[in-house]
Amino acid sequence: MRRSRRALVFLPILLLLAPLGGCKVSQVSMEIPSFGDGGVAGIWLWRYDNATGQYERDCRVTFGSTDANSKGEYVGYTQQCTNQPDINLNAYIHPEPTDPNTVTLTLWYTRFQGTPGSYKASAYNAVGESALSSTSLTF
Repeated sequence: MRRSRRALVFLPILLLLAPLGGCKVSQVSMEIPSFGDGGVAGIWLWRYDNATGQYERDCRVTFGSTDANSKGEYVGYTQQCTNQPDINLNAYIHPEPTDPNTVTLTLWYTRFQGTPGSYKASAYNAVGESALSSTSLTF
């Protein structure tokens, strides 16, 4: 819990300093079924590669433990992306009213590449991985 609070304090500092280091910071909102019952260990962000014409793994997001503060429940996560240092962040958990196991998370995504790209996502756990998302985002 102490590490999670520290991450919440340093997140604004990270976001202010990121542009100085050539880093692009974006937010990605995702609806994740089975999150509430522990069925998802993390997600992969896949970047479209113009050379191959396919989506390739670019960034792994591993979910940690959940905690709560005065603003609500949140989950810690580690972003592990190609050719950049690992980053520990937090995302608030927004359960769907009709299905508390399905949640929406707004994740911070940082990348040190200069060119925008098209991304899709997949979820994973100990037994496997989902198909790529049907929608893509460009950032």
